[in-house]
Amino acid sequence: MVAAPAQQPHNPRVSVRPWNELEFAASRNEWQALLRRSSANPLFMSWEWQSRWWRAHHLALGAELCVLAAYGEDNRLVGLAPLYRREATHRWGLRAPRLELLGSAFRGPPDITFSEYLDFIVDTSYADAVIQVFAEWLLGDAAWADFVVANTRADGSIVRAVAGRLAEECMLRWQDPLTAHVLTLPESFDDYLHDLKPGIRRKVWNRRGRLNGPVLRFACEGEVEGILRQLRRFQALRWGSQPSLERSPGFHDGFAAAMARQGTLRMSVLEHGGEPISVLYNVELSGVQYNLQSGFSPAAAALSPSYLHFGYCLEEALIRGVRVLDFLGGNGRNRDYKQDFGARDVPLGTLQAIRAPALQRLYRLYDGAPQWMRRVFNLRRSPS
Repeated sequence: MVAAPAQQPHNPRVSVRPWNELEFAASRNEWQALLRRSSANPLFMSWEWQSRWWRAHHLALGAELCVLAAYGEDNRLVGLAPLYRREATHRWGLRAPRLELLGSAFRGPPDITFSEYLDFIVDTSYADAVIQVFAEWLLGDAAWADFVVANTRADGSIVRAVAGRLAEECMLRWQDPLTAHVLTLPESFDDYLHDLKPGIRRKVWNRRGRLNGPVLRFACEGEVEGILRQLRRFQALRWGSQPSLERSPGFHDGFAAAMARQGTLRMSVLEHGGEPISVLYNVELSGVQYNLQSGFSPAAAALSPSYLHFGYCLEEALIRGVRVLDFLGGNGRNRDYKQDFGARDVPLGTLQAIRAPALQRLYRLYDGAPQWMRRVFNLRRSPS
């Protein structure tokens, strides 16, 4: 459970030092303890996600680790800024050093694992002090031309640090809007069905009668690899292209298995007539169930298998006392189907702080150009 804001110590002294790779690799317990005392996202900012992301992608990015650890007067860890550096290619082929959060590679290769709700991890009792020292460290580090935080919330710790301090020296760009969809569930499944639009209720509930011997099966650790293969097959058939899971080879297999060992994986298969027709890859942390991926058999499309599957999982989650399902960002193939379930929108975006004067001039020129000229630029190249 996310820690409630606590009264901050009077003028707390906080120091910052970077971690090396060995410290990062050995920090799981300390990292997770801090995460529980913060308001950062328990999935994407977890040590399991962040460390696996780094191991999966740092070589391809040519990246250098730059995790900042903030410590209080008692040498207790009170903040983490999980950063890395890489050379980024900007418009017109200009290359410059970029500082970025683990979990994203802004305008980078297409096979990078996608993360949301990225932020600093800050002990709520030390929030102002930690945000201040991180901002000061960023300004004092001369080795970056721009600093990018992808898919972050406008009310997060990073935005406070950047808008409050870095804005004095940097040009700020807020771009790539993304909408996450968060569903808060009522006390009972009957109440939930009652509030749905009639057409959606038919897909979620009424069509259960058309299933032949339906079975909802949750994956154990030994089944993760096979179910992910099935999910990839469904995605390939549905989208006619490389499945999104395949763009991060090995990452999700290892992450899902780790979540299964911890008892937080809620990966499930819906079977009809003894055959799988839908797969949901969900993880449940701190009372929230996150839908990372989904896929269904196109041959069963007339049954609305994903709607039925979500319905079964929502009913099962409610029985266990879960009250929040986060569908995360992204739309369906033809429409934004996630809104059908009654979820509220949570806006996310990418914040870019540009410090190098040459880059500032470049992006002011681009941002001020007419739309037709931007399209010409983007046809030639589509970097940051």
